[in-house]
Amino acid sequence: MFNGGIFLLFGAFVVLIVVLGILGYLGEKKRREEFQAVCAQRGWTWVERDDRWVETFADQPFGLGHRRSATNVVTGAYDSRQFVSFDYRYHTTETSTDSEGHTTTREVSLDYSVVAVDSGAAFPDLSVTPEGFFSRMIGRLTNTDIELESEDFNRAFTVTCSDRKFASDVLHPRMMEFLLAHTEASFRFDRRYVLTVSAGRASLADIDAALALVDAVLDRVPEFVWRQARGQ
Repeated sequence: MFNGGIFLLFGAFVVLIVVLGILGYLGEKKRREEFQAVCAQRGWTWVERDDRWVETFADQPFGLGHRRSATNVVTGAYDSRQFVSFDYRYHTTETSTDSEGHTTTREVSLDYSVVAVDSGAAFPDLSVTPEGFFSRMIGRLTNTDIELESEDFNRAFTVTCSDRKFASDVLHPRMMEFLLAHTEASFRFDRRYVLTVSAGRASLADIDAALALVDAVLDRVPEFVWRQARGQ
């Protein structure tokens, strides 16, 4: 009876895993079909996979782990600016040891959603992320968190940049006012691209919101900064 109960429990577990796998597959299939339909309506292009984007950008989460991939890739124009969005995945190998000294390893996948807009100019690196207690403390200890004129902005965001003047020029009072109305905003300048990176899989609404945010940021970059970036 006891063995029979274990067998039934194991069988139920296997069935659950299979059902979850099927539901996951159907959910991803539906998501791909939604993306394809919207791309057809908007004149955008969708491809299932294009790993060249894996090597395009710097800093985390890029360059980490192994078996990196860019899937569900959308390219097109938003407000006359070229962009790309994709699902980014990489894998890591985790090792653990139990109380009896037995070691096991397993492979873990990590998923991110990337939206990158081509600015058409080469900018210094600049990162703006919502402020947290630990990021604020680390930034102050390492002198990497740039403090600007607005204390409200400094409390709301962490700013890192290799060129403090560039950060100050881009994050002028009108830009800071805009971002303080969008305190969830997180973006970074990566050479000619301005991109957002978020954990998990993004919906079409999430991608539209990211495109609108980056577009609004670029619209607020002062003209003299554009001229300097273009070498004029």
